Amino acid sequence: MSTSNKGFSIALLFGVAAALSGCGESTDELDDKLTHQANMSFINSLDYMADFHVKKRSISTGYSGLFDSDNIAAGDVEANAVGSRYNYSYKAINNMINLGVKDSINANKEERINTTLSNNDDLWVIAWQSSGKRALSVIDKKQNNTADVFNVRLFANGEYDVSIDDKKVLTTKKGSVTAFLAVSNCANGLKVANQAIDLCAGNFGASYLLVVDSNGKRVMAEE
Repeated sequence: MSTSNKGFSIALLFGVAAALSGCGESTDELDDKLTHQANMSFINSLDYMADFHVKKRSISTGYSGLFDSDNIAAGDVEANAVGSRYNYSYKAINNMINLGVKDSINANKEERINTTLSNNDDLWVIAWQSSGKRALSVIDKKQNNTADVFNVRLFANGEYDVSIDDKKVLTTKKGSVTAFLAVSNCANGLKVANQAIDLCAGNFGASYLLVVDSNGKRVMAEE
């Protein structure tokens, strides 16, 4: 065997051995090495400035440590406002997280949930309230950009009739998001609980998430 052929054979053997070694790894072992990521944007529709917290969930410790200062993902988010975008990297095997929101001033006002992430998630984390009770919800960001109209989804804290150009199109569900609606009149084409929703601060053709209650719009966020 020539020197070149011998070298090729040795390289081939090493390649096969490496492939077999890789095939021997379990799914959990591979997940432990694989890094995933998720993006989150935070909506504060509460009546006060709030901090949003994110922490890897451990079944053994539950929510312990969630509200430590080093777990703040978006701090001092004003009432009825959208906080900064946050990128969260994690090992694929550690895809459960705790989410929390608390009053930036009064730490006694806290709410928390846990959720499971998928790679490249792009999420809204919404702090909202109904009848004095606070809640957190997580939904996927979406876009339905259609020219010459405002494309909106509604997230509501109760059941409200929704009309477009004075024609009822649906009734919201508490803590749920609607499908996209097309609205051409930005000033008063859309009404929730008979309250006109002003969309004129937005742009035609863009997509928006609206957090609403019985008094109308609380937050308008571009998807």
